[in-house]
Amino acid sequence: METLLDRARQAGMAVMLDACIGRERFHSIVGSAATLERFAQLCETPTVNRDTLMNWAALCERGDMTAVEAAIRQAIGA
Repeated sequence: METLLDRARQAGMAVMLDACIGRERFHSIVGSAATLERFAQLCETPTVNRDTLMNWAALCERGDMTAVEAAIRQAIGA
């Protein structure tokens, strides 16, 4: 699944790793106001990857519509 940092890069922002403390990673994200706007638009648009679609198809084939509905609602954040 696409991460928030992936979306920042896709919008044209520079994503830099500033530090690692233990298991925690700290990043700086830099960009213009235009890239911030593109980033916001990308975040408003849900993304569904191939694995998610394959999972939904399998649920449909099994006739498990309740699970399909739950998976779709989770993907769109509803």
